[in-house]
Amino acid sequence: MSEAVNMMPAAAETENAPPGRRLAEARQAQNLTSADVARQLKLSVWQVDALEAGRYHQLPGPIFVRGFIRNYARLVKLDPGELLRAGGDSLPQPVARRDAPPSQDIPFPSQEAPRWPLYAAAAAVIVGALAIYEFYWNVPEPRVVQPPAASTAAASVKTTGVSVPAPTSGGEAQAVREASATTIAVAPTAATAPQPDAERLPRPGERLLRLDFDDESWVEVRDRNERVIFSQLNRPGTQQLIHGLPPFSIVVGNAHGVRLTYEDRPVDLASHTKIDVARLILQ
Repeated sequence: MSEAVNMMPAAAETENAPPGRRLAEARQAQNLTSADVARQLKLSVWQVDALEAGRYHQLPGPIFVRGFIRNYARLVKLDPGELLRAGGDSLPQPVARRDAPPSQDIPFPSQEAPRWPLYAAAAAVIVGALAIYEFYWNVPEPRVVQPPAASTAAASVKTTGVSVPAPTSGGEAQAVREASATTIAVAPTAATAPQPDAERLPRPGERLLRLDFDDESWVEVRDRNERVIFSQLNRPGTQQLIHGLPPFSIVVGNAHGVRLTYEDRPVDLASHTKIDVARLILQ
């Protein structure tokens, strides 16, 4: 009976211990080192030490700290929810974000029919109208030129690649000028294609994200400081290159039509997708 009474304060003390201490004790009970945990969670050893010591200010931000604790708890077979509740106010709190008004342009899944067929039909009508105008109404009328009389002198005036008889009277001069205007060839000028902007060089510590869009998709990317570094609606057939400091917090709408590459390694969005919206964190 006395042994049971003595064990109750110890259990209560463990439950009230900070999350980092409970994680460290569970790790030691399973004969794991900080390096073992870091390798399995894909973290640095100093990040594991910071979690166990409660030095949360050294870690990227509140969202990542809570994510690290959840993953660590699952690894050492602790309840992540109970551990976060026990931490309470000792854990960094996420900054409340102001709710943005809904945007009609954000193509998150809904019960409404997709609008892209309407856009495609409108584009086809415009292109067809331009083609009809170009080939039927914008064709210049042919000019009828009377040749000069056969008795005209043999002297000639040189034009661009054309020899035209020199006029000897006012009417013949007018006819020659019209004939010259219709036969002078104008050499086409080569149009210089605009040069694309040079790709921005990454700064030290930055990583590269590449997004290829097979379908229309809205994407938001936040860096390690939870600063939005990319947020926009993207059209099919386009590509975006994003440099930033990891870890990245990413939200992808219409995820089935987006291909994500991180440092030349493809990322499987399907495993992070719910109702066609992918949410993930890349270290």
